[in-house]
Amino acid sequence: MRNLQRRVYENAPIFLQNILLSLDGYKKTKNLYGNKYYSHLIELENKQHFNAEEAKQYQVKELRRLIQYAVEKSSFYKEFYKGVDLSQIQTVEDLKKLPVLTKEMLKNNIDSIYTDPKNSVVRTWTSHKTGTPLKLLFTKEDIQKKLAIRDFYRKQHGAVNLEMKRASFSSRWLIPMQQQKRLFWRDNLYVKQRLYSTHFCTEQYAALFVSDLEDYKPDFIDGLPSALFEIAKYINKHKIILSFKPVAIFTVYEKLHPHYRNEIEEAFGCPIRDQYFSSEGMPFISECVRGKLHYNLFSGVLEISKEGDIIVTCFSTQGTPLIRFNAGDEIELPKTQSKCECGSIHPVIKYTNNIRAEYLHSKSKGKLTSIYFSRIWNMFPDSIKKIQFIQNSLDSIDIFIEGAENYTNSITELIHETMEYTFGKDMTFNIRIVEEIPSIAEKEFSLVVNNVSSENKCL
Repeated sequence: MRNLQRRVYENAPIFLQNILLSLDGYKKTKNLYGNKYYSHLIELENKQHFNAEEAKQYQVKELRRLIQYAVEKSSFYKEFYKGVDLSQIQTVEDLKKLPVLTKEMLKNNIDSIYTDPKNSVVRTWTSHKTGTPLKLLFTKEDIQKKLAIRDFYRKQHGAVNLEMKRASFSSRWLIPMQQQKRLFWRDNLYVKQRLYSTHFCTEQYAALFVSDLEDYKPDFIDGLPSALFEIAKYINKHKIILSFKPVAIFTVYEKLHPHYRNEIEEAFGCPIRDQYFSSEGMPFISECVRGKLHYNLFSGVLEISKEGDIIVTCFSTQGTPLIRFNAGDEIELPKTQSKCECGSIHPVIKYTNNIRAEYLHSKSKGKLTSIYFSRIWNMFPDSIKKIQFIQNSLDSIDIFIEGAENYTNSITELIHETMEYTFGKDMTFNIRIVEEIPSIAEKEFSLVVNNVSSENKCL
């Protein structure tokens, strides 16, 4: 059904594509911005003056609520916590009395972890360390609460979602491959949003994007930092003074490198606010006016294991409860917390140096992070057991796939089409269906393996 809708969209004229996007925006807005969203926004407004003790009390209340819900609705958690006296979980420190949920456990028990599959929305997540697509289910309440926290944070920096004009630099498949006209953006009129396709944010087309931004004059901007960096480089190189000034730019999904930040802030004349808004159930992490990252106590709990892994409990995961989930080692919690100069009650965290930049190279577009080709497992979560992308030269990419029983040749064709759209037709894509993806000697499995020599790598 999704592929049919895409074909209809691709073959429609541009003005009709804008209408279709706006109709889709209207439909999604009714689900995403419902009563729970607005009630949670009001709740966040009332809690903004909480002191640290009041915030911790609320955090414990939400924690106990999630645990109780998981035990009542999930057959996995009912068994997982058998023999544990849940009444003893009275503080965040008491969480240590519960066992840790590993990624392997999540993968092997996903169906029994779900609480209400019929009334939940699917979000696909693929672990870079396993290459296995997982369908995480979220209730409408999960999604609305998550969006409320994000939008409340943005409002604190002057950006009011649904009321102000927003420019979003998105990796979505917005522009048909066969399109001849150089118009690389579409409008979601219902939510006052112009979507710019990051697939075309290259030096070749940067002038077109700048010209349209000048015409659109967004109140705030969000999107992939790598794409915004390309536009900012053009603005600064040609010493363009923009006729508008966004209140802020919010970067998502990719790592915000220091040189990205410097270039983008210089070009647009406004601050960047980084945020971590993961689909895999991480509590909300965002940057304050002092440039420090905080994790939101109202969205979950972060712990550090003895091995240094980050243990996650996220309150907006009722559909697929993630309680004490081992998410890896990308974040560090300081051993002692001192209040941030910004005055926030939410704890300061920082990313460690262990984060790898997962990307492949396009001959015509430079480096592309995995967010660009993530749609492959989003489209086929039930047909792909495991997937890996390996690049040994700038000309080609090998894609190894362990297919499920319902994997067909038409899926291979769609994957090839997606890779051509993403990386360009001037490259070769070798898609290999295998019983088991071959392991690389003495190396841990990785979704993305980039063997292109470092001198060719674009930073």
